[in-house]
Amino acid sequence: MKEILYYLFIIFINKLLTLYNAKSLYVNIKVILKAVLTPYRHILNYISGVLVLILLSTLHIKAQNFDPKDKELLNDITFIASVDKFENHNAWNRLIRKLESKSKADNEYFLEYLFYKTHQKLLKEYKKGTTFNNLLETGDYDCVSASITYSILLKYFDITHKIIETDYHVFIIAEIGEQEYVLETTDPGNGWISDEEEVQDFKKDFLPDTNSALMNHQQSVGANSYGQPNSKTIYKEISLRQLSALQYFNQGLIAIHNQDYRLATRRLQQALNLYNSERIITVFKIVAQ
Repeated sequence: MKEILYYLFIIFINKLLTLYNAKSLYVNIKVILKAVLTPYRHILNYISGVLVLILLSTLHIKAQNFDPKDKELLNDITFIASVDKFENHNAWNRLIRKLESKSKADNEYFLEYLFYKTHQKLLKEYKKGTTFNNLLETGDYDCVSASITYSILLKYFDITHKIIETDYHVFIIAEIGEQEYVLETTDPGNGWISDEEEVQDFKKDFLPDTNSALMNHQQSVGANSYGQPNSKTIYKEISLRQLSALQYFNQGLIAIHNQDYRLATRRLQQALNLYNSERIITVFKIVAQ
């Protein structure tokens, strides 16, 4: 305390002596402060380091801002991945912040921005049979895991949409007022379709063929036959939870292909727990015999 008073006194005297010389006052204060603080530089360095760590910790907490208010979305997420997985995923939270910064813009602009920015930031490479958890870890995706991603984001930003299941593919139709928009989640370049006529043409490609025979039960969703369908028997809206079940269905079919029937039974049972669909039941009965 005495040292502080002493140096304050010196500064005061210096002020009187250099009343008309501001530069001299600045130089003298700088010299005095340097002399006072130099013995304590190690302590000051330590304190500054602690302050930096506190600042970084604050920024990290701020980055974990995926906080869905929709109870239905929160319930659906528990069947897809843990909430912690979202909160601790840096790329996911960076995307959320970018989208939030544009969320007050024109609705159609924002929807298009969401489509392309999500592909840019999260979806890296198409890989058949990829789960949503794999997508978060590696960036690999297929139509199911990518559609899960988009549906979560659309729900988060309260955008009306439908998840459409077909025999071998799933995609999303978003709605703004009376207008529909297709989000073809596996096509990063041309998957955004806003023209009304093009939307209708896209949907027609998947509408059921009345002349088709029985459903191709062993055709995985998002298979390589996309674009060259063998059958058109399914075209229906499903929930996010049912969509997540199709991950297990595809994994079950992959296990069957690898002749791992125990794993196939387990994955198909997981699928049935979430989605009691005809084709899942059919395949499960065959494998479980």
